[in-house]
Amino acid sequence: MVRFRVYRQHEALRVEASNALMGLLAGAQLSNHLLQLNRGSQRLLPEVYPNVPHIRRFNLTAEAASDILAEADVHLGAMSIAYALALHEDYMKTCLAMAADAGLVTRRRARETTAASQHDALQTACGSRVDPLPLEQLMVLRKMRNAVIHEGGRADGGLVDAITGLSTEAVAAWTKVAGRDPSTIKSGDALRLGHGEMLLSLAVTKNIDRACNVLLQDGLPRHVWVKIAVDDALLEHPHAEQAGIALRKCHGVARHWYGPLGLSRPEIEDELRRRRSD
Repeated sequence: MVRFRVYRQHEALRVEASNALMGLLAGAQLSNHLLQLNRGSQRLLPEVYPNVPHIRRFNLTAEAASDILAEADVHLGAMSIAYALALHEDYMKTCLAMAADAGLVTRRRARETTAASQHDALQTACGSRVDPLPLEQLMVLRKMRNAVIHEGGRADGGLVDAITGLSTEAVAAWTKVAGRDPSTIKSGDALRLGHGEMLLSLAVTKNIDRACNVLLQDGLPRHVWVKIAVDDALLEHPHAEQAGIALRKCHGVARHWYGPLGLSRPEIEDELRRRRSD
């Protein structure tokens, strides 16, 4: 991967989101395990654990709370899809903005492209395609998110049609990661999303993020990448110019974060010279 600054920031957010979701799931299961000690008691949780912050908002017996926590993965599964897609769609806006900066697409098109059309727009701008399998899966995940938000958590015709349109390979890959075959979902079914869908949404968006990184590697002109690398380096080392070490620092950043592009020292030197002359 070419780990340009925004890609690094996006990766950090994605890892943070993944850790948070897994932490919440593990925390729910740990809490459920702890509450087994009080199962059968009629005392409410604020009485048993008065020092736990916000416990009064969970004003239930241990048994009732345990039943809710046992279903935590269903709620987290639904929330995780929306979370993962929000991060991914924001990243795609950045990719399209980079393509617009390079003159590969108009700024208006980059700004106004809908989430469902972002990948086609970037592929057209960069002149190459990505593996369609994760894009198929992403379309279904987007329909699932919409069903949770707009259909009260029930599958609608649009979701069922998207699932029906999945290739055999996409269904097999989905089932392998999520542990459930999506083609069993029928219109009107209550969606029981869980840990498997959480893992799937994180994996699918990660795969597409990386594929779009490769699109940009091939699509953006070389001089644009040189400019991006130098911008990155000078942000990282803001006093390099005054200290007379800009070329060394920029070349170091280019080798470390932009290695696959093989940006040369003379290319970076030309970019620095151009900036000084502007």
